[in-house]
Amino acid sequence: MPSVSLLVMPFGVLGSLAMPLGLDAPFFYVMGKGLTIMIAVSQWISERSPIDGIGLISLQSLILLTIALVVATMTTTWLRILAVPFALAGLFTLTDVRTPDVLVSEDGRLVGVAIGGEELAVNRPRPNAFTIEDWKRALRTEKIVGPIDSMKAGNRTPSASGFDCHDGLCIAEHGSGAIIVHAVNRNIARQACDYASLIVIDDATVKNVCAADPPLIVTKRELAKFGSAAIYLSPEGQKAEIRFALSEPYRPWHMQRQFSREARGKPPYKQKQAPAKKNAQTRYRTPGSQQATTKHMTGD
Repeated sequence: MPSVSLLVMPFGVLGSLAMPLGLDAPFFYVMGKGLTIMIAVSQWISERSPIDGIGLISLQSLILLTIALVVATMTTTWLRILAVPFALAGLFTLTDVRTPDVLVSEDGRLVGVAIGGEELAVNRPRPNAFTIEDWKRALRTEKIVGPIDSMKAGNRTPSASGFDCHDGLCIAEHGSGAIIVHAVNRNIARQACDYASLIVIDDATVKNVCAADPPLIVTKRELAKFGSAAIYLSPEGQKAEIRFALSEPYRPWHMQRQFSREARGKPPYKQKQAPAKKNAQTRYRTPGSQQATTKHMTGD
């Protein structure tokens, strides 16, 4: 932080002010050296520090540890010792939390299913590394099981060993017997209405996918509005509870989410291509003549 305060921030401002005059090079050079120092110190500390990502913690542990922190920092007398029992109670209840059975990424493209044996099955062969690291900490697992394609002669059977993906439809069976499905659009999702317990659809425009007795459905529109989802299945796999990262009313720094195309139920924006120049030959017949004439035309 001293390198940021003394070198990075002030010289960054001076460089921005000097940029219109073309004199920014020396200021940004010093700023770069400050960034180099900051990165070197951060890397040195990181190599000697334990991983601080502890994954999911219980609500009671969060409350108890918060009380301990407030008491320890707000008091200046022997009353600080009162923080100790709260801290110990918070540590003892740290892992008293139920982990999700299914995780869905914010963009709707990645689904993770806990399949037992500390394994996490995903529906993409190359999942997002950052998301996967978060999920591994949350579920306390190290092994990622990628999808397979076992479609043979039009016959497919869901397997508890991971996702089976073919033609935009991925199917996995949870240990409770629930069938988890990921589909790329509404037409493919309809194929799973009869047997799926949960359908995740990577499409923001879908409505009323399944006609009668629909399963739990999560669409790209909901994920765009409320963020990633954690889903908890009942032991029998018949019921499911979904918890999104966000809820309404939005906090001020989440307000922009409601204006995205996906949150408004619209398809991704496709840029129109400029029409290519034409150099075609148009054939026509002149009035009163049976002879075809060729005219060369060039246009935008």
